[in-house]
Amino acid sequence: MVIRRVLMQAILHATCLLVLAGAVATQAAAQSTLERARAQGYLRMGFANEAPFSYATSEGKLAGVDVEIINHLLTQMGVAEIDGGLTTFGALIPGLRARRFDIVASGIYIRPDRCRQVAFGEPLYVVGDAIIVRAGNPRRISSYQDVARDRSIRIGYPTGGTGVSGNAKAMGVADEQLIGFPDGPTGFAAIKAGRIDGYATTALVGEAQLRAASDPALERATPFAQPVVDGKVQVGVTSFAVRPDDQGLLGELNRQLAALKATPAYLAILERNGLSRAELPTDWTTARACGG
Repeated sequence: MVIRRVLMQAILHATCLLVLAGAVATQAAAQSTLERARAQGYLRMGFANEAPFSYATSEGKLAGVDVEIINHLLTQMGVAEIDGGLTTFGALIPGLRARRFDIVASGIYIRPDRCRQVAFGEPLYVVGDAIIVRAGNPRRISSYQDVARDRSIRIGYPTGGTGVSGNAKAMGVADEQLIGFPDGPTGFAAIKAGRIDGYATTALVGEAQLRAASDPALERATPFAQPVVDGKVQVGVTSFAVRPDDQGLLGELNRQLAALKATPAYLAILERNGLSRAELPTDWTTARACGG
């Protein structure tokens, strides 16, 4: 009888532990991304190390216009800091969908194909394109049309960054003229090695990378005509992105973003990172950008 009673008590104890563990697991599963971020004090953010958008300083700190904006929003939401996860630009959205990150922000253009995969916040700023060339611009590139007219010209672009490559194709540049590279420095090296005649990227990134390279062998193609499709100058409308099921997080981020945009502090953040009033999104909305 004593052995049986001890055995029954052990079984009951084990059963209680299993029930408790199940309850904890269920509670954890039911906790939203925003609730978890508030509880743990940080949100996981994927970034592609591109100035002036999102990058790590030599001291290992996160910086850039996207970082400043999102850090401000999170602070207002009760989340103390960003836990940055460095990756390539092309791996940002896949990483978000695979739950490696809770949010991604690195000058990402809001585009219809991406809107089918992730949920974008309201626009942060707009940017144009630029092409980095060898000093003296020997191929006389001043527009994507110049590239399209001469099929011997090859230009690079950041892999995964469909904005500039999409604009180039819209102006008639053929697929075989476009070569993807993981980042600007790799593209710059390809220019100097003669593999490509130019490297297309966003104007802000191109300027920042040229300053960082400080290489007299390279320059920005100027003047450069922005592509025009159906009478509209093509610009990149950028924002952050979260998973489609994180609507609570998205809604709170957008609410805080609207409040920030209504103050002089928003333009100050842009200007501190090399942007200007010209990059303000004005009448752009996520719905409009997702609609193409």
